Amino acid sequence: MKKSKISALLLCAAMALSVSAGCDNNNKSSKADKSASNAEKYNNPGNEESTKNTPQEMTINPNLGENQISAGIDEEADANDTVFKLNSVVDAGVQGSNGKKYIYLNVDITNNTDEDYSLSSLNNFYLLHDDNIMETSDLSTMFYAKNNLKDIEITQDPIIIPANSKFSGFISGFEVDPNLDSFIVGFYPTQNDIGNKQTVIEIEVTPDDIQPINN
Repeated sequence: MKKSKISALLLCAAMALSVSAGCDNNNKSSKADKSASNAEKYNNPGNEESTKNTPQEMTINPNLGENQISAGIDEEADANDTVFKLNSVVDAGVQGSNGKKYIYLNVDITNNTDEDYSLSSLNNFYLLHDDNIMETSDLSTMFYAKNNLKDIEITQDPIIIPANSKFSGFISGFEVDPNLDSFIVGFYPTQNDIGNKQTVIEIEVTPDDIQPINN
């Protein structure tokens, strides 16, 4: 997947999160638009219409994803005083009535600063696949895991990482096409600045990297 396509797509998705900015009409039906809607509902539960994004949330980094760091599964990547490692990717199979399958990520995130900071699966993670579609986490996967999966305990957002400490565990999962078995996992080491997305850590996932899980 070419870097230019990834950068363009990331910029488009970020712009969709802004109330005053967006992609062109050809992209209005894309996953980026769904991501913007999910993000607003997540940040403003029960008050989506009356409470809009704050000016800080609407700020878009013009250098979005400019610094791309590649890593492999079970390989540490260090950026922005944060060490990230994707331990595993698990497939829970097709769930629900929409024919989508649920993908979960098990990660390690180390905070090498002297302050606690907060991350979220929605703002800091994405999946990117060959249809040039960005997938963001879906809360339905968290509820499904809680009620149906014995071996997966999802950490609910926000993910608080204490100073000089490490988080290890599963984040909220992704609803994807049942035939999807190759994609890129992206992680923004934003620390407490949700718009600090100049650097992104990317891990390419192949079919051999995905582990099936029994309900």
